[in-house]
Amino acid sequence: MGLLSWLGLKRGDDFPNLDTLIKELRKALPDDESVFIRYIAVVVVLIGRVAWADGKLSSAEEQSLRELLAHIDGLSPSGVEAVCGVLRGQVPQVNEEELELCYRELKSLCDAGERVEILRLLAKLAVVDGHSSTAEHAELEAIAAELGISLADLATVEHEAASEKRALEAGRGDGDPAGSG
Repeated sequence: MGLLSWLGLKRGDDFPNLDTLIKELRKALPDDESVFIRYIAVVVVLIGRVAWADGKLSSAEEQSLRELLAHIDGLSPSGVEAVCGVLRGQVPQVNEEELELCYRELKSLCDAGERVEILRLLAKLAVVDGHSSTAEHAELEAIAAELGISLADLATVEHEAASEKRALEAGRGDGDPAGSG
C-alpha cells in the first residue's frame, strides 16, 4: 500500500522513502488500521530526524527506538528490526515534501497536547546518548515550529528530558551514559 493511497491520491512514487517505511510497517502489522500505521510512520520519521540531526544514529538512540517499538502490540522482533533498518536507510533520505506530509498528517491525527507528548518523546531521544547536541536541539525547534508547539513548551520538555536522564544516571550510580558514543 503506497503512502498516497491513504491520502486518497494516486501520484506514482513521489514519496519513496515514506512508502518504504509504510510498506515495512504494513508487513509487520498486517491487521492494524491504516491510521495507526500512518501514526507510527510519522513518529518514526520524526525520531529519525532527531536521531540523525547530528549526522549519526548512535547505538543508544537505536536501542531507545527498539524499546519504544517493542511496546507496540503485535510488532514482532523481526518487525522492530525491519523498522530500524528503514530508520538507518530510508528515513535519513526523507525529503522536504515527505516531511511536510508527515507534519500535516500528525497535525490531523493529534491534538496540541498529544503533539507535545510526541515532542517529549523526541526530546528524550535527543539526550539518550548523553546530551542534546546543538543540531538535535535545532531539529527539535524546527519540529516544534511545524507542529505549532511554543518554544516555552519545547524548553520545558527538553529540561524534563535532561533531568530525567540525569536522575536515571544517578540511580545507576555511574556518570557514563549507557551506549554513549
